[in-house]
Amino acid sequence: MNFSRVRAWVTSWGPDAKTARELIELLIFSRIALILAGWVGLARLPWKYYSPQYNVSANPVVLMGIRWDALWYTGIAMHGYWFQALAFFPMYPFLIALVHWITFLSVYDTALIVSNMGLVGFTFVFYALVRDVFGADVAKRSVWIAVMFPTAFFMSAGYTEGIYMFFSTAVFWLAYRKKFYTAGIFGLLAGLTRNEGAFTVIPLLWSYYQSYGWTIRKALWSVLLVPAGIIAYMVYQWRDFGSPLAFIAAQGYWGRKISWPWVGIILAFKTIWNGSPLQPDTILSMIDLCAALGFIVLWALAWLKKFPVDWLAYWGILLLIDISAPDINGQSPLLSMSRLVLILFPGFVMMGILARSESWQRFFYWVFPMLQATFFLIFATWHWIA
Repeated sequence: MNFSRVRAWVTSWGPDAKTARELIELLIFSRIALILAGWVGLARLPWKYYSPQYNVSANPVVLMGIRWDALWYTGIAMHGYWFQALAFFPMYPFLIALVHWITFLSVYDTALIVSNMGLVGFTFVFYALVRDVFGADVAKRSVWIAVMFPTAFFMSAGYTEGIYMFFSTAVFWLAYRKKFYTAGIFGLLAGLTRNEGAFTVIPLLWSYYQSYGWTIRKALWSVLLVPAGIIAYMVYQWRDFGSPLAFIAAQGYWGRKISWPWVGIILAFKTIWNGSPLQPDTILSMIDLCAALGFIVLWALAWLKKFPVDWLAYWGILLLIDISAPDINGQSPLLSMSRLVLILFPGFVMMGILARSESWQRFFYWVFPMLQATFFLIFATWHWIA
């Protein structure tokens, strides 16, 4: 075997050995820091919901990652779907069940294994994508900021963020490299993971247009792979629950309603203005409002920096959808916005560009990790954060 050719092939798509080691160290040390923070929280801070029905393991490392939505995903992996659970797409529960079947570990263990495998995949693919477009320096900073973002711990918890980030960024990177059918398969997987995955068709269409214009070529079939996953899920709902759009009705259980994009923002301002600075509603509204406004400003800066068109379109559409579905009567009108922006990967690239400045670099490199440790303490002790 010609190892020099193999090494050249690996280097052409992935990081060099030094960078790969740095990325692995970032993942290992950041996860160790989170585990220590969660351990302190479980040992020293008051919990909620002491019932074994919710605290599903005696292992604190597992326990701190199985909170809130994680119980829905693991419940689906064990028992299949019921109506309210249709709001949670099937790929993540399927992978949890598959790894459980292969390893005989509990579904709670395998939920965290799958999430962290997704985080590793995202870290390397995201680096490769940003390096190809903006260079290695911006790529390193962007990855560091993404992993240290205040709600990035969700990529290691029993949530879909880890694997969705991997699938969706893989679509962009493969489409950029004109690997249409492989990108389409990852788009299918993204669509089976979250409904936002349908919009990974954008980089495929853009890359196809750049390659072939308006002419019809065989590669156009790859675009149809992206909606295939969601269509399959809709057929399943139609057969077993009587409606192909049952997942939309199920989402109403969480109180979200479609409205004008400024409604949630105005309500968040009102909640903050009328509330006490130490009330949970006020604090959560501040966090979610800062996330929404921050990513709007970042999008505008990215547009001025002439980011790739498909990045801006994907980012803008998803951000608009999230802002336009507020929880009007909930604790925070822009419910979970600090977590929802996590999948908007171009935002981290814009932050990576801003981090060329030492002042911005100090902010991202010091404030973000401290906020993530704080948010994870809140999450691990059964207090709502996103």
